[in-house]
Amino acid sequence: MRSGLLALALSLALPAAAQTLLTPDEFLDRAESRTLTFEDWPAGGLVGVEEFLSRQHSRWVHADGHCTRGQITVEAPYVCFRYEDDPGRAHCWLPFDYEGKLLVQSPEGNVQMVTEVTRRPLICGDAPIS
Repeated sequence: MRSGLLALALSLALPAAAQTLLTPDEFLDRAESRTLTFEDWPAGGLVGVEEFLSRQHSRWVHADGHCTRGQITVEAPYVCFRYEDDPGRAHCWLPFDYEGKLLVQSPEGNVQMVTEVTRRPLICGDAPIS
């Protein structure tokens, strides 16, 4: 039921012919060992930058510069992140291609676009060590 409602929400937000749902593993294949920049879509504006250290761990820098480490899990059809600065909450995203762009959508309907993919590591002065 949950995936059916999400598919409905996604279909209402974007033209169906232009989107291709990705599995969490397909998303992680594109993200692993890379740094991705996420912007709000369609309004624009930096949300943050995430370095995918492995398929299980990441480093996230919020738009305000605050840095934290994350644990990545797959809860199909979602890729979920649990961050050290917000351990009680899972941030889950449904990845998809839209007109050649990589986007993710939350269960609440928020959409972010990946606007840059690099292999540059993030420098975090305030990231927790654990």
